[in-house]
Amino acid sequence: MKRYFVLILVLLLVKCTTNNNSKYYGDIHIKLPKSGFEKLEGKYLYLIDVQSKSILDSVLVDKPELQFTKIQRLNLNPSFLSIKHYDVYNGFKGLRPIGFCSELSRQNHVYSLFYADETSTEIVVFDTTKLEKSSFNGSKQNAPYFNNLVLNYPEASNPFDKKVHEHNSKIIKSYPDSYLILKQLYSYKQFFAPEEIKQLLSFFNPIVEKYDLYQSLQNYLADNKLFDTKYPSFIKFENANGEKEKVSANNQSVHLIVYWASWCLPCRKEIPELKKILNKYSNKGLAITSISIDGDKQDWLTALAFEKMNWQQLLAIDSSRLQLNEQYAINAIPKSYLYNSRKQLIKTFTGFSPSLEETIKKEIIK
Repeated sequence: MKRYFVLILVLLLVKCTTNNNSKYYGDIHIKLPKSGFEKLEGKYLYLIDVQSKSILDSVLVDKPELQFTKIQRLNLNPSFLSIKHYDVYNGFKGLRPIGFCSELSRQNHVYSLFYADETSTEIVVFDTTKLEKSSFNGSKQNAPYFNNLVLNYPEASNPFDKKVHEHNSKIIKSYPDSYLILKQLYSYKQFFAPEEIKQLLSFFNPIVEKYDLYQSLQNYLADNKLFDTKYPSFIKFENANGEKEKVSANNQSVHLIVYWASWCLPCRKEIPELKKILNKYSNKGLAITSISIDGDKQDWLTALAFEKMNWQQLLAIDSSRLQLNEQYAINAIPKSYLYNSRKQLIKTFTGFSPSLEETIKKEIIK
């Protein structure tokens, strides 16, 4: 019985030790060059959290090699830190950072910021006399930062840009644990459709699930359950007179909303069919609204003059393009959304579908 008790106690101690360690940054070792030590001797170095601007710890410079240890983390995220000292510059006293170089970087830069987690960090401070080599060894979270890797986001007029997707996928797959890349995805979330965010999130390793931004993205996606289904009455478009205007069914019972562009050949070929359908069902409850995603308003106006479509015509401007990008999956055009009298989505059609007229007919005769 004693053996079992001792074993359980040991397991509990190991578990507690592991949990406690997760609350602390790994030790941060600093080695000052001779010139740096002579300048800073007798002063303090301060470990600073960049985001909160709080001083986490300080150490007296009394020898060339120093260490920050047992520093409690503010949360489970990798933290962006800096090590600074007080200095007088141009007559003003302020905190100035120490610099260092990193072999993780493909560029010969001097850095003053770094990511820290439970991994130990070793910094050989940059020598202004260049007699001693500077280096950095620490968390792998720093590689994307040191190499200035940045996610791209699509233009509002092309929310499903293939090149952007390939670029972002490659970066995430190369650095699937990166807090910095996750942070960029969160910052750019409004430029991506929820389905794109879900796919990009799937490229990360499970370790990122403990970061608060991961949960924030999940909450953001949960709030978009009506993605690609909502009736777009909340979006202001622009009409041919340059006035802001919302979609309107004019009290008709069935509303077909078509997204198109003047440069889209299948869209232009669909227009005669839409005219036939409207002529056949307008007096039975059908309304049509065409919304162009043209980037050039004049191209849209020229197409309107040529096509002579006698139903509501609107243009997605910058602000409405962003909302379309956030709320709808318009990754190919023409794309049509058919809504009933309660503004509920009946069905979507990508490209001109022979079943469109039959679906409208069934809804009207209900």
